[in-house]
Amino acid sequence: MYLNMFMVDKQNFVPMLLENYDKMFEEYSNYNKRTTPLPDWETAKPIENWRSITLWWNYKPSKMTQKYFPITTELVREGPTHRASGWLLLKPQSETPKHRHLDWDRKIILHIPMVIPKGDVGFWIDGNIHRWVPRQPFAFDVTQEHYGFNHTDELRSMFVLDFNYDEWYEVLRPYMTLTP
Repeated sequence: MYLNMFMVDKQNFVPMLLENYDKMFEEYSNYNKRTTPLPDWETAKPIENWRSITLWWNYKPSKMTQKYFPITTELVREGPTHRASGWLLLKPQSETPKHRHLDWDRKIILHIPMVIPKGDVGFWIDGNIHRWVPRQPFAFDVTQEHYGFNHTDELRSMFVLDFNYDEWYEVLRPYMTLTP
């Protein structure tokens, strides 16, 4: 399709995404279709304030959504494990539930902030707060307890991908530092 005529090497995968950030953002900005509420991981009830635009879920492609994101789909096709890949949106004045993904095997989730409002918006992880910076990736081990918060009056959005811990740890380790 667009970019992946050959498999992207691991060392250049995240820099390649960042080089194409504007194209990914443009596809996201032009998307005006349905978003899906994410579940409370303990009760499985949908949370209306925490939504997703899914490219892959449970290792299966969301072909209906991928057609609106051809560039982004091709950029990420060869990199992550695709347990879950796409955009996470957090509505104004809301938080996700505190959770950890113990049933996801050993994964690292990479967040690439897209829309970060000014104000009190961030990510709590094992007692520490990370503050999002647009275009600055952040990765973490999914077994760590975490939740996102958006105490602003605007939507927060980020692109997320998950990776196999053992295969990708050394590549993603530089992005696993909290930003105060």
